[in-house]
Amino acid sequence: MRDQVWSLVAVLCLVTVASEALGATGSSVVKPVVTVALINLVLVVALYIFVGNSGIFSFGHLAFAAIGAYTAGILTIPPKSAGDVTGKDVLLPNAPHLLAHAHTGSVAATLVAGAIAAAVALVIALPLMRLSGIAASLATFAVLIIVYVVANNWQAVTNATSGMAGVPTTTGVQTALVWGLIVIVVAWAFQQTRACARLRASREDEVATRAIGIGIYNERRVAFVLSAACTGMGGALYAQYLGSFNGDAFYIPLTFTIVAMLVVGGTTSLAGAVVGTAFLSAVAEGLRRLELRENRPGLQQVGFAVIMLAVLVWRPRGLTLGRELSVPRLRRRRAPVSPASAQEGPS
Repeated sequence: MRDQVWSLVAVLCLVTVASEALGATGSSVVKPVVTVALINLVLVVALYIFVGNSGIFSFGHLAFAAIGAYTAGILTIPPKSAGDVTGKDVLLPNAPHLLAHAHTGSVAATLVAGAIAAAVALVIALPLMRLSGIAASLATFAVLIIVYVVANNWQAVTNATSGMAGVPTTTGVQTALVWGLIVIVVAWAFQQTRACARLRASREDEVATRAIGIGIYNERRVAFVLSAACTGMGGALYAQYLGSFNGDAFYIPLTFTIVAMLVVGGTTSLAGAVVGTAFLSAVAEGLRRLELRENRPGLQQVGFAVIMLAVLVWRPRGLTLGRELSVPRLRRRRAPVSPASAQEGPS
């Protein structure tokens, strides 16, 4: 238990120190990069809660981020326009009465976004979590497509392809850091439960786990719902960072980015999720600047693909080899043995 606690503390310190050090520069270029990296950290750790513990890859988790983003947008946009602030009476004139008058602060909206995403995931998990392997992965991708199509066509609630605008931009470095640390603690706490231990056993050998009488469907559902809740909160943070968005913001490109970060870091460890996010966030910013300077559109996506391919070939378990950060152990220095005492032997 001591090693596990130390691993959590090390990860929290690593994220906090790196974020504070970069955010303290005060640069208008660096701060947005750090903020996006921390929001991505929330999404990657949320994906790890399900994928890392169950062994079932999900390509549809960004559906819950979209649900969280639209929920937070609806809740944070004021009902009525006042002065320079545009309300839902202008931005969403056809919204249902209940949504048109709903209004909360940023923190409450983020929590409600996570709760709504969890509720949707609970319904979806009932049939989906009975699937395994590629069938389950394709099913989650189908969920992403459904949410994407609904978001881009539901005029009254999401404003269809025109997207949602006027969302108060309250997500900064400090806000994203706090939520990132909270999600890391949630992921670590879930790892310490018996349900997660049973789920990890099924990840290693599903047949053997079921043969000894361990049911895995409920454990999968718990992990899926918890993961969706954290993903919904990550989507809410994105909405309150972007200010305006539509369904395209939570579709294939961001899905590929989040999956790549988890795979590169190591899918089976919390430290891998953090390391992969930090590494690819730095790489993405470097490739973005190179793309702009050299006028090479698509360079960032190609770079991501090449890095992920290289990791899968030469380091298939990720940069952390699927391990958590361990306590550094100092080896005791043994006293030298004299030749005389060695010849005497034991008495």
